[in-house]
Amino acid sequence: MPYRSLTAFMWHLIKKQPYMFIGLFFVSFMWPLDATLWPLLLQKTVDIFTKYELHRNSAWEELKIVVILGCALWIVVQIGFCCMGYLFAKALPKVEADIRLAMFDHIQHHSPKYFNEHFAGSLANKITDMASEVSTIFKNTINTILPACIACIASVVIFFEVNAAFATLLAVWLILHFAICFFFQPICQKYQSEHAETRSTLLGKIVDSFTNNLAVNAFYRFAQEKSFITSLQQQEKEKHFQARKSVEIMRAVQGLFCFLGAGLGLNGYMLYCWLHGTITSGEAVLIFNGTWNITMIAWMVGFELAGYIQSIGIARQALTLMNDPKDIIDAPTANPLHITQGEIVFDNVTFQYGHKKLFQNKHVVIKGGERVGIVGYSGAGKSTFVNLIMRFFPLQQGSILIDKQEITAVTFASLRQQIAFIPQDPILFHRSLKENILFGLPQASEEDFTKATRLAHCDEFIKKMPHGYDSIVGERGTKLSGGERQRIAIARAILANAPILILDEATSALDSVTEKYIQESLHWLMQKRTTVVIAHRLSTLKDMERILVFQAGVIVEEGSHEVLLAKGGHYARMWNMQAGGFLPDTPQA
Repeated sequence: MPYRSLTAFMWHLIKKQPYMFIGLFFVSFMWPLDATLWPLLLQKTVDIFTKYELHRNSAWEELKIVVILGCALWIVVQIGFCCMGYLFAKALPKVEADIRLAMFDHIQHHSPKYFNEHFAGSLANKITDMASEVSTIFKNTINTILPACIACIASVVIFFEVNAAFATLLAVWLILHFAICFFFQPICQKYQSEHAETRSTLLGKIVDSFTNNLAVNAFYRFAQEKSFITSLQQQEKEKHFQARKSVEIMRAVQGLFCFLGAGLGLNGYMLYCWLHGTITSGEAVLIFNGTWNITMIAWMVGFELAGYIQSIGIARQALTLMNDPKDIIDAPTANPLHITQGEIVFDNVTFQYGHKKLFQNKHVVIKGGERVGIVGYSGAGKSTFVNLIMRFFPLQQGSILIDKQEITAVTFASLRQQIAFIPQDPILFHRSLKENILFGLPQASEEDFTKATRLAHCDEFIKKMPHGYDSIVGERGTKLSGGERQRIAIARAILANAPILILDEATSALDSVTEKYIQESLHWLMQKRTTVVIAHRLSTLKDMERILVFQAGVIVEEGSHEVLLAKGGHYARMWNMQAGGFLPDTPQA
């Protein structure tokens, strides 16, 4: 869900564990108690010393009350700090966990288009930033900002009891001190947000380079990649310097103001009053001690404010992810998809990707249980056609219906669960082989799992691996060959047992012997299922009941393999120009 501000997001987190934060609020009073009551006890002590200067043996009756109060204060403050540490230990891990899960859940529901336009490393970095920085904001607010405000208010009240002039001077100084903080806050936050965005981009580029390390190695472009990252690192360094410089300027101004306002102003006036006998020695100690306590608190707030502002800037930048609108969402009245036949209808569909218009008023009917092949050169719209069936992209006009149900009117979960998809380049998780196969149907029985792996011919290579089905496949399945990855993807699809089957070059990475076995398995899988097959190897489409020939988003021919060859048209020319059984990317002269 979108959040209007960082404050709204943090309030949402507080409401998840209110009692913890109520407890933290109350124990945050420990530091103000410590900072404001000790000067009062010192005042009483000095006044008692002064009163009984000539009769010290009689002072104990009054002194013991001060001693008892001092011990009690120390014990209460110590217990309060211990409670604060415990409550932080309980609350903050849950806060960070809630943030990671909320952001992960929000981001992963975006369409493929969103992930095509954002670096995965940058997204992950913003999730990490949000969790750590919001935790820091909570800690600094409760540990420093809130206690400082309470201590300042309490000190003004206590000073007023001594002399209204002291209270006025302290209040004016505090107002001006925090006015400086607020003056610098937007400047510092601006630079911190810019630095956070630059850093996320840098880390995203680094992850992108690591992900494509095979290309870097193959072309030996280490120096080029280092130069590329160095230029981005230079931008990050400059933004970081600007952010830190703005903070240091704020600290310098605050330090000067602390010395002039509190050091010279308040204490100078206190010395003047004591010399003229308008305040007692105890009250002078109270003013002196209280002033420096508040000065140190204000200085510490100013010092911590730099990190506090930095955390707010980084967190606000990371929060933009939570406010990125999802381009495709379930309609409020969406119902589950119920498939009886599996008929797919494109009704007056218009779609363009960026400035490239692929389909214009397209009308296609795929009958329930029909096996349909799709061919065409690269960029003809084949993959877009199946992506629209799965609702990976929104339509500009028209509708797609499955068994007379518009896919925009059904839930995403029910739509995707009714379609088994085998992509051209199957991406595997850095998990075990068994976990990757079970991704097709996590609750599958052992019998169904074994059947799927046998039909996809996974057994023959998995059993040779040191840890069998518990073997880890590496990031994106890099420990497996292309053919092995594709067999895992096919096993997933078999296990899913969905009424609609979509294959996008599903056998392109298989050797001819394995392909023969897999084709037999796929032929079994296609029975009684609506099947859409994209293939460059046209020989794999000979058994399709109908073949659609795409050219620039338009279906220029359709029919069975034999009918299309007999026509001697576009399909026949593609068939004749195949080299090694594959269709070239572009028409040949």
